Amino acid sequence: MRILFYTGKGGVGKTSIAAATAVSLARRGKKVMIMSTDQAHSLGDAFECPLDGSAKRVTENLDALELDPGAEGRKAWGNLKDYLRQIISDKANGGLAAEEALLFPGLEELFSLLKILEICDEDAYDVLVVDCAPTGETLSLLRYPERLCVLSDSILPSIRSMNRAFGGLISRKTTVPKPRDEVFAEFERLVKQLNRLQEILRDRQRVSLRIVATPERIVLEEARRSYSWLQAFDFGVDAVFINRILPTEALEGYFEAWIPLQEKSLQLARESFPGQRIFTLQLQSQELRGIPRLLDAARLLYGEEDPSGVWCTEAAFRMEDERGTRKFIVHLPHLQKEDINVEQDGSDLILTVRNETRRFHLPDRVSRRYVSGWTYDGNELCIRMDYD
Repeated sequence: MRILFYTGKGGVGKTSIAAATAVSLARRGKKVMIMSTDQAHSLGDAFECPLDGSAKRVTENLDALELDPGAEGRKAWGNLKDYLRQIISDKANGGLAAEEALLFPGLEELFSLLKILEICDEDAYDVLVVDCAPTGETLSLLRYPERLCVLSDSILPSIRSMNRAFGGLISRKTTVPKPRDEVFAEFERLVKQLNRLQEILRDRQRVSLRIVATPERIVLEEARRSYSWLQAFDFGVDAVFINRILPTEALEGYFEAWIPLQEKSLQLARESFPGQRIFTLQLQSQELRGIPRLLDAARLLYGEEDPSGVWCTEAAFRMEDERGTRKFIVHLPHLQKEDINVEQDGSDLILTVRNETRRFHLPDRVSRRYVSGWTYDGNELCIRMDYD
């Protein structure tokens, strides 16, 4: 099953792009599921039909659902949450304070993504389209399973042994309730599920992340940060969608000043997402609501091309550490050293290759460093970055 994630800043139209993609795939004869993990759902609005946490047929070959993060969270960590609530309630005298303390930002949304495993195991669809939360913060949390795995494999067995031997005594002396075996078992199961999900999401042949933006500088800056982060943590981005491009006939008179601004933003997009397919869609004269209009949008975006294709599997760059120096390594085969120029523009790394410019928005862990030198071996460009 192909899995396509659509993410981007709130208000850029990613739900419409995801829905148009799903409708197009269904019309091609593929069995498709589209689901929204955003608590502020608008997928049902796009299809003009009510949706909930159960799969509903919206057109031939296409099912849709809007996940309830709270319900998915209860399934994922109900026993563990109840145990933590017991501890917090004792100190907070119960009430709303205990519930508020358990509202970890993004956690329930992360648990919603476990629905992907369920859909994968059912093996009933050819393509799963995921309409993510506005900022893509859900995906940033996927690095935490690696840390949870250390806790589960190394520390948790010792804690469980101590609980069996001394749990009752500790509970009497400290008023901390003794955790039941179900709490440990649930935590271990949750960690395994999250790690399995992470393995799936890092399979570039199976999973593609697609960033949706509009031709406005502030939106593109967030898209560039998201792209850099996803590449740095080895998640595969294979396409960028620039939505709501203002047509020339709309940029007359009062809006004429937008012409150079929009073109500059589009050029920035072409430079900032090397190796990615860039799809563009003009602002439509009507809202993208309902199957017919979504199909029209899909034709404008993809033409005759299959939207479930894999357009890029190569990582844009990788980073390595060597004695305090961080190396930013870019795969650039078949060039001469004189073809390459490297510059830094604030937190951007500008790489010019012959007449083409590639702009990398540096991840946080290198954005405060400066370029101290670079080498090229005929296959890879290695840029050294140090502190002042």
